[in-house]
Amino acid sequence: MIANDFKIDFEKKKISHVGKNKKIYSAIEFYSFLQDTFDEPENMMYEIPIKALSSTQYKLINGWTIDEQARKYLKEGILVAPLPST
Repeated sequence: MIANDFKIDFEKKKISHVGKNKKIYSAIEFYSFLQDTFDEPENMMYEIPIKALSSTQYKLINGWTIDEQARKYLKEGILVAPLPST
């Protein structure tokens, strides 16, 4: 389940892969997961982290980042996103 494989740090605006599952998700699955997560009442106070540029291209927005390790678990699309600062 995608929610068990990715961690969202709402305060630091950082997304990382934490699952032991090696499943690869499509970019649209990742986009849908984030949209579903952020439309929950308890998360509506946070800025939405992603927008669709096309049906296969997505961009992290509002200062959100995803680490390089997490990117390895995404396929079938393009995710435009800054890397987190170290």
